[in-house]
Amino acid sequence: MAGTIIGLKNLYYAILTTDTASALTYETPVRIVGAIEAKINPNASMDTLFADDGPMDTISTLGKIEVEIKQSDLPMDVLAALLGHSISGGVLIKKASDVPPWIAIGFQSLKSNGYYKYIWLTKGKFSVPEQSFETKGESINFQPPSIKGNFVKREFDQEWMRETEEDYVDYTASIGTNWFASVDGTGTVDTVAPTVTVVPADEAGSIAINASVVWTFNEAIKSSCVTAGNFFLLAGGAPIAGALSIDTTKKIVTFDPTANLANSVEHTAIVTTGVQDLAGNALAAESITTFTTVGL
Repeated sequence: MAGTIIGLKNLYYAILTTDTASALTYETPVRIVGAIEAKINPNASMDTLFADDGPMDTISTLGKIEVEIKQSDLPMDVLAALLGHSISGGVLIKKASDVPPWIAIGFQSLKSNGYYKYIWLTKGKFSVPEQSFETKGESINFQPPSIKGNFVKREFDQEWMRETEEDYVDYTASIGTNWFASVDGTGTVDTVAPTVTVVPADEAGSIAINASVVWTFNEAIKSSCVTAGNFFLLAGGAPIAGALSIDTTKKIVTFDPTANLANSVEHTAIVTTGVQDLAGNALAAESITTFTTVGL
């Protein structure tokens, strides 16, 4: 029995890195928690050719595809990814020169017959969203943010959208299982925990007192995980003040101490299991590295 759309969940985005006549590549899809509403408005025009006192031919042309996403929240790392902003020291930095990347948006929607519809919009850009703030009154007035964008066809194959439904005759369970693993559906779901290496190395000695600590992951991690609660440096059990940053690959996290480290003191650099890769897999165990400083 046919079903009517009644739900929305599992909203993902994937950065489109290459789209040419001969090549197409995306980064690993990332989930945005708290999907409320997704509107897709394809703008198409149709013209008819008249001849011999009557209509003889007709043609339809696809224009821009308008998309609006409403969320319970748009975290800073998501805004940075969608709009080309940067995050430094826990602060979202917006510049007039920021350029939003091309992205794909995917989600699934429950139908009234209990089956799901799956969708990917394969190439588009979002614009800076409006912001509205209102004081809290006697009753709660939720103010969920929304973000709008325009989507187009890909250069690689002219595709602009793909979709499937669980109750379609040719649907197989593997399609839904791997739908969000990659935009083209050929990937597999990432369930492997990230790993990390640290500089200075564990038990290293003679480390300069002006040294920084650098953690390098084997895959991209969530920018929102780069906090003082997940990455920190201790000396004698006391925390060291400093600034955290993550590079554009989202693989390298750096801690720059505010002042020189104490001389001839053992320091401990720690990363907690609160750190997750883009698929949501957490670090399997805390990373604890000790090193000893020496004066310049």
